[in-house]
Amino acid sequence: MEHIVIGTAGHVDHGKTTLIKAMTGIETDTTIEEKTRGLSINLGFAYMNLPSGKRAGIVDVPGHEKFIKNMMAGLSGLHLILLVIDAGEGIMPQTKEHIDILQMLGIKNYIIVITKINTVDIELLELVEEDIQEQLQGTLLEGSPICKVDSLSGTGIKELIDKMDEISNTIERSNSFVPPRMHIDRVFSVNGFGTIVTGTLIEGTIRVNDELMVYPKGLRVKIRNIQVHEQNVSDASAGMRVALNLANAQVKDLSRGDTLALPHSVQKSWLLDVKASLLAHTDMPIKLWDRSRLYIGTKEILCRVVPIGIEKLQPGEEAFLQLRLEEEIVAKKGDKFILRSYSPMHVIGGGVILDAVPKKHRRFNENIIETLKTLDKGSYQEMIADFIARKVELLTSMEEVASYLGNSQEEIAEMMADMISRNELIKINQQYMHTLKYEQFKKEMTAILQRFHKSFRLRTGIAKEELRSRIAPNVKGKDFDRILQIAEEEKLIKIHETISLREFKVTYNKYQLKDKEEIEQKLKQAGYTPPSEAELIGTIKERKELIDSLIGKSIVRLDHETVIYKDYYDTAIQKVTDFIKGKGKMTLAEFRDMTGSSRKYSMLILECFDKNKITKRVENYRVMY
Repeated sequence: MEHIVIGTAGHVDHGKTTLIKAMTGIETDTTIEEKTRGLSINLGFAYMNLPSGKRAGIVDVPGHEKFIKNMMAGLSGLHLILLVIDAGEGIMPQTKEHIDILQMLGIKNYIIVITKINTVDIELLELVEEDIQEQLQGTLLEGSPICKVDSLSGTGIKELIDKMDEISNTIERSNSFVPPRMHIDRVFSVNGFGTIVTGTLIEGTIRVNDELMVYPKGLRVKIRNIQVHEQNVSDASAGMRVALNLANAQVKDLSRGDTLALPHSVQKSWLLDVKASLLAHTDMPIKLWDRSRLYIGTKEILCRVVPIGIEKLQPGEEAFLQLRLEEEIVAKKGDKFILRSYSPMHVIGGGVILDAVPKKHRRFNENIIETLKTLDKGSYQEMIADFIARKVELLTSMEEVASYLGNSQEEIAEMMADMISRNELIKINQQYMHTLKYEQFKKEMTAILQRFHKSFRLRTGIAKEELRSRIAPNVKGKDFDRILQIAEEEKLIKIHETISLREFKVTYNKYQLKDKEEIEQKLKQAGYTPPSEAELIGTIKERKELIDSLIGKSIVRLDHETVIYKDYYDTAIQKVTDFIKGKGKMTLAEFRDMTGSSRKYSMLILECFDKNKITKRVENYRVMY
């Protein structure tokens, strides 16, 4: 099932929580204080199935100014925003601040939801809609669809849900083929289970028993259990809202704002180099050493601002800044952030991280300024790496990269060859794979093989096509073969008729050894007229897996219900080869006489030869392939 995460935004008491209850039946105000005061203090969560079958997680964020930091924590990883506006009040101060925040975070998909429409007359409703459209001009929300609803009566709710479903088809999917990362937005405990954290998985894939690191604390934890919308699951991918039961962690060890990631996949830092813009309607410029509040992911942190290349950042302008933090943080290049003034608190700007682990800079050093300009623009190789890493598909062609950058394939080929030499990219036939994606591929493949070996201890491994269907269904067979070959060269897996982990070996207990000997003896005695597999299994169902484990070793499978002793099969190949080399061709009857078999089994053996490209049928004869 495909998952998306939807958030609400808007002024206090404009009906966000009531709207979510009307759509989902779930009340997101859960605390006594929230119910008594009639406003959302903390983040609330609900979910629903859209008409197309997608599962939508919904984050109800607070609208009151005092709780706006909770609102920003809820915006991490959202795909679609419902901007909720009361038909009787229109756009209010908190609505405007929410709009500023949404734009700074670069969220692209919106629906404007006018609520409480049954409380106003048609003329006022039309005036409110016109005013909203006018005030949204020049913002990212300009032109967004408008839905008019009344949550208490249900008016317009179906149409809103249909519009959410329609927009969900255009939402860019999150990337599952990079190391996982999640910002924690809630920490609590459940009796009998222990520590639980929630958040939206913004990148990668996680599985039960995965070991992760809590940053910036450096605490190693293990995932005991994963829930997605109150359902236990074995894994979760980027874009899903998850609740994780963590081992090796107590509630007191964790807090909102912490980041869960693979060990060594991110770095801690006291500094950030950023490109920031200051809102045009803010009152004051940003000057050297101003104290500000930084919001990134689900974390709020105090910082000092150092303008780079300028004396101060004026309202409506953008510039490079170095943020000197009062606590350690983990982030990545490209992450978005919000700045609020220290006191009184209001949103003043935001931007994007250019370097998550910089050194302290001189403010007017031309080399530093040029470096930041390059990071802002992104070198061609950085843009190539980012495009291939963030693309949902596992492999990328050179044509796709050239089209994305607008450069010739000759120019791109030279840059990509250099990236391959630095182990940033891997060439897979005529396609390319980011090293991060390959590492994630190996992790997922290892997990699949470990589960397979645990479930089927007597099978040599998983069929290649079954493995491909589970991990890379859209990758062509020859490209998948090449990826497997690289993994085999790294001594991770073994490739034979099936795929297994390199260290895996089939081992038999004394009862299985006895059954194995009996099966092989029956096939030896039967020669070229073997008993059916059902006859070999008899009443001992476990023999089915035992027979499968012997395929390619002492047994050869002719079809889905017939096996033959491998020595007879190999002897038949030699007899056929010698006969055809001498006569030029061979009939079914000649093969039957040669082996003393029946017509039925002779046909099965020859058809198996044909399938394995030993012989080839021409009219009523066989020739060598």
